[in-house]
Amino acid sequence: MRKEVLVAIILGVGLGLAVAFGIWRANLALAPKQGALQTEAPLISPEPDNFSELVITQPENNLVAIKDTTLLKGAATPRATVVITTGIDEYILEADADGSFEKEIELKAGLNEIKIISFDDSGSESQERLVVVYTTEMGGSE
Repeated sequence: MRKEVLVAIILGVGLGLAVAFGIWRANLALAPKQGALQTEAPLISPEPDNFSELVITQPENNLVAIKDTTLLKGAATPRATVVITTGIDEYILEADADGSFEKEIELKAGLNEIKIISFDDSGSESQERLVVVYTTEMGGSE
């Protein structure tokens, strides 16, 4: 009986050592090397080479309108071509010498997604999106 207990203890210790050695080797393989220089590449956000400035000043995004038209105002690169698309129509206009533009646009009932794209002479493009909701239910009496 003592012989079986002694064999069981020796086998248990041997198996435990084998498992511990395997875990130690796995940790060595996964750990970074001490001599290796670790540097992370800086995150660079991709920017298009051709970029032109476009800012919409009116109307505000997510505006609730009670009239079926709204005045769209903004600024782009001077003399840029500005394209405005809505669910109803498409407008093409040119920005002034200072870059400002404005256009009265027609709205359909409900949600209107307005996309504004500007193109300058060098082919640079910039775009913005607005949402304007046209409702007749909020009309107040004046």
